[in-house]
Amino acid sequence: MAKLTQIQKLDLIPSAIEVYLSDNSTTQVALAKLAGIDKAYVNQIAKSNEFIGKAKIADKYYEAIALVIGFKLEKTYWQHFNTFNFKQSIITFEKAREKKIRLGVDGDTGLGKSYAADMFKRKHPAHVFLVKCSGIENSKEFAINLATEAGVTTTGTKGAIIKRACEKIKNLGNNPILIIDEFENSKAGNIPTVKTIADELQGYASVVVIGIDVQKMLKKAADSRKNGFVQTNRRWSFGWTNLDPSISEDIECICNELGIINKPAINWLKARVKDFDSLKNIITTALEEAEISGQEVTISMLNDLYPL
Repeated sequence: MAKLTQIQKLDLIPSAIEVYLSDNSTTQVALAKLAGIDKAYVNQIAKSNEFIGKAKIADKYYEAIALVIGFKLEKTYWQHFNTFNFKQSIITFEKAREKKIRLGVDGDTGLGKSYAADMFKRKHPAHVFLVKCSGIENSKEFAINLATEAGVTTTGTKGAIIKRACEKIKNLGNNPILIIDEFENSKAGNIPTVKTIADELQGYASVVVIGIDVQKMLKKAADSRKNGFVQTNRRWSFGWTNLDPSISEDIECICNELGIINKPAINWLKARVKDFDSLKNIITTALEEAEISGQEVTISMLNDLYPL
């Protein structure tokens, strides 16, 4: 068995465990017994943790679990990479959580904002609350989404729902954090709701908003004196992390990690690819083709796979 990737360890296998336990109405203890491993390994792997204490969990424990739950450990070409923007996002989340303040992460699509938020939640599942904004939901639906994430009932007025969710978060302790993703999709009616949530959680929990051109959106609407935007813009008037739109350096590092060493091919990727989703798709296809053909990834191969 080839070495497992970070995506398999931190995402795919933990998700498969959750599905297995739910579908079979069983427990981690029972799963551990079937896998022939200590229940502590199942518990930590399910939480997307790579360590037990200071000891790193060996691949054999993931493989034992995968065998029991019927999860096929297929070869993957993509894994987790500590890109510049990923690290900047995580630093922002950690700073906000530590200081219980409001911060923001702003950057184009495909730079890894949502991925970083998902990974941060996996690392701190009990104290990270992650909700996404939708361009079609109203403010009460947004409040219900928050309540669902917080694990409280969703009945009653919007105000009652928000109050209930915020009280749950406030009473947790250990620096909880609310991350609101895709904030640029917020309908105008959601903005006063977000302001209310931020005020409710002030001093108890941090609130981080992430999205595309969020600063411009808030400022423009605030300048137009739209309802709720003036106050919300003021609450997020500082503390923004602006992600780097260029991923060229990351592309070179990722290529080196994945064994793509052909310089013209790397330059081809740096010149054409502007986001990580596209990079993942192109590199995965190229590496699959390279394995089939027994050749390295070259600019000729890339041109054949992705002609202009």
